[in-house]
Amino acid sequence: MNLYGISIHHRRLAIILFATITIFSIFGSISESENRTIKSSRAKSDYEFTKKVNREFGPDGSEILLLINHEEQNGDLFDEGTSESYTKLLKRIKKIPSVSEVFSFDQIPTFGMGLIKLPLFPEKGASLSQRNACRKRALNHPLVVGQLLSLDARTSLVPLRLNLKRGKKVDEVLNVIRKEANDTLNGSKINAKLTGKIPLDIARRNAMKTEKLRFQIIGYVLSAILALIFFRGLVMTLIVTLPPCVGVFWTIGMLGFSGERLNGLSMVIMPIILTMIGFTNAAHIVFQFQRELLVGLSRKDAMASSMKKLGLPCMLSALTTAAGFASLIVAESNMISDFGRDCAVGTLITFVAVVLLLPLLGLLPFSCRVKRKDHSIKINFNPLKNFTSLLINFVICKAKWVVSISVVLTILFGVMTTNLKPDMYLLNQLPDNSESGEALKIADQNLGGIQAIRIVAEWESDTAEPIPIIRKIEELVNQEKLLSRPLSIVGVLDSLPGFGKDSALRLKLLEKAPQDLINSLYRPDINKALVLTRIQDLGVAQYTPVYERLELKLEELTKSNPGFKFGLAGGAVGWGRYLHRMLNDMALSLAAASLIILIMISLAFRSIRIGLISMIPNLFPLLACASVLAAFKMPLSLEIVCAFTICLGIAADDAIHFLSRYRTEKRNNLNKDQALEISFLRVGQVLIATTIVLLCGLGSVLFSSLPMYRAFTSVACATLSTALVADLIILPALLKLFDKEKN
Repeated sequence: MNLYGISIHHRRLAIILFATITIFSIFGSISESENRTIKSSRAKSDYEFTKKVNREFGPDGSEILLLINHEEQNGDLFDEGTSESYTKLLKRIKKIPSVSEVFSFDQIPTFGMGLIKLPLFPEKGASLSQRNACRKRALNHPLVVGQLLSLDARTSLVPLRLNLKRGKKVDEVLNVIRKEANDTLNGSKINAKLTGKIPLDIARRNAMKTEKLRFQIIGYVLSAILALIFFRGLVMTLIVTLPPCVGVFWTIGMLGFSGERLNGLSMVIMPIILTMIGFTNAAHIVFQFQRELLVGLSRKDAMASSMKKLGLPCMLSALTTAAGFASLIVAESNMISDFGRDCAVGTLITFVAVVLLLPLLGLLPFSCRVKRKDHSIKINFNPLKNFTSLLINFVICKAKWVVSISVVLTILFGVMTTNLKPDMYLLNQLPDNSESGEALKIADQNLGGIQAIRIVAEWESDTAEPIPIIRKIEELVNQEKLLSRPLSIVGVLDSLPGFGKDSALRLKLLEKAPQDLINSLYRPDINKALVLTRIQDLGVAQYTPVYERLELKLEELTKSNPGFKFGLAGGAVGWGRYLHRMLNDMALSLAAASLIILIMISLAFRSIRIGLISMIPNLFPLLACASVLAAFKMPLSLEIVCAFTICLGIAADDAIHFLSRYRTEKRNNLNKDQALEISFLRVGQVLIATTIVLLCGLGSVLFSSLPMYRAFTSVACATLSTALVADLIILPALLKLFDKEKN
């Protein structure tokens, strides 16, 4: 007894299995899951070091930022009327109960001769000369220019700190700040936008949550409408669509039952993958089931015959796809390895759901009515049949030309993809025209970015002189064009009056500076100091070499200054290096998955020749789409690699079904050309139908406001379309030329 025959010959056992798995899944979906420990030693080291620095020096100030920008090109924040609006806004925000700190550049003291405090920002009613003097002092202040105020004095960054009371949510406080800013600045020439790690994260999560639900509904509705057309009725549509949905539910429930917490990638992408794979296999079975009904078999015999013919190919495709996903488990990053594990397990569970539930649904007691309906709505596909017959005959006759062109194109596409670089941008994860995203772009352009990097210096001896060393670190930062102007205790000292360039004398005046600023840069009590710089949203690939160069230079600085040691901290450093490793992991794992699929197909069909024949149709769509990305210098982002992974699995599924049908027809004593034609007509019908349904379901996401969703969908749709061409044209041509097995 095989798995795909249980529901037909042992219906009670199948119902018991279905109920048992469902109960465990329900229990698993409501059970608490544990957080995964960090797998990568490098990622764990980065995380722990950044966490330690945050405890010692406090947050880096990039959590919540209020960006205030003058709307006119020739204006700035020191203009009459504009400065009053700026001051009024900050005063109103300070009065919000949950806002504990508003740090603007006008709070930083500056001194003239005789320790006379000079203002950096004009007061109400200030004269033109006073405004010009304030502007000049601010743009010459080492703690202000390039840090809290842009070089053209049009843009200001104001770090905010919240003190949330019980029951108060961050997004609620941010909405209050937005309302105060809109009310205060209404009619003025400046505007204010919130950005920073927290607003960016909230904007991303809210958009993903909203659009995930919206486009899942739209996609499923479009897919259901097309499925109704292709499968000729509501009953058959339910039979083909319900098992994959149950498979997704079982997967999430069983993974939850095992105590594993699904990461963001598994929660968003995995259900799409499993639905597509399950739907493809179910469609093959249902189309075969309809054909068996139309030749006069009873419903039970028709289902038994369909499962006998397609149960093994479906199982082979599930095992092959699961093995491909399992190749991701060896990845260094938790997100990728967990994603591969979840998809591998989910592929097998979805296969079980399809072969267990689909026959049960097909044998429900309304067979006669459905059968008559199938006959009565039989559509004349003669034009389509004539076209497909002409197409496959052309492919068979011109097989040498088809194979030659496809091999040359595959090699050409492979060469072009060598220029494809993995990369990822923060802005691509945000909805179009979002407030935080617009502020991020302005901050990148005018202030060197908002993502902070902190270079920590630590010395052993209490008598060591750290100031010269910190100046050398600032010089290293200034050598990197992609890093913003550095901020350290040196800048504080340079802003204070002193005698010559003697920093030791200036250290005595540090009590004149804001102590919060001092403690965030300089901790002589623990023999530590740091230099802060920021990066723009230019992609993780741009900055990974920067971090490596900085670390090498810091190692050289350690050798030349015994007793000192240095380290890089900050979410931008850890997350950037983590993403870069993750993208490289996925790219390498994609190559490993292709090799595993080759091995699995060779073992399944007991022929290395068949495995090699299947590789070009499997690789052709991936390399074709990747070459387009390379030609237009588009990065290989996380969502694009996910799309490639999905489409590789589906392309392998389609190839297995075509090869299975082809070998079945050859066992029926048909010659090679006849077997190819029958396989093309039978399997091609299913592949065309499923591809159209999947393209329309996924295509709705092209209207998403999230660039990452649009990139995923466009690549997935293009790859699926190309895979259809590869499986229906290139694969038959390869079989015509290179399949030497006798009937």
